[in-house]
Amino acid sequence: MAISPEEISRTLSEAARSSAAWQAAGATVRFVISEPDAEFTLDPSGVVTEAEPTHVLGISHADLLDLAAGRRTFLRTVTARRVTARGPVMQTFALGQALTTFSLAG
Repeated sequence: MAISPEEISRTLSEAARSSAAWQAAGATVRFVISEPDAEFTLDPSGVVTEAEPTHVLGISHADLLDLAAGRRTFLRTVTARRVTARGPVMQTFALGQALTTFSLAG
């Protein structure tokens, strides 16, 4: 069964709220997820928000699951052009590292 956009945002929000690395990165991130499509913004505490993002991160759901499961590093995902990112570079890498701490089902 395919995961819904609502389930993706709920799962990422829960993971971000549980991640000290996400909170330490201190960014508001607009996720643009493909396969399935979902768009939402998380604030530095991991809550879904309508606030203006400091970063925009584009990634497929499968690649996001690979990051969280440790099957791929954020740097490797970037260099393989499997993610697009806009925002301050160093903070973007902190966010990417935070994604590797997420516990996501899939």
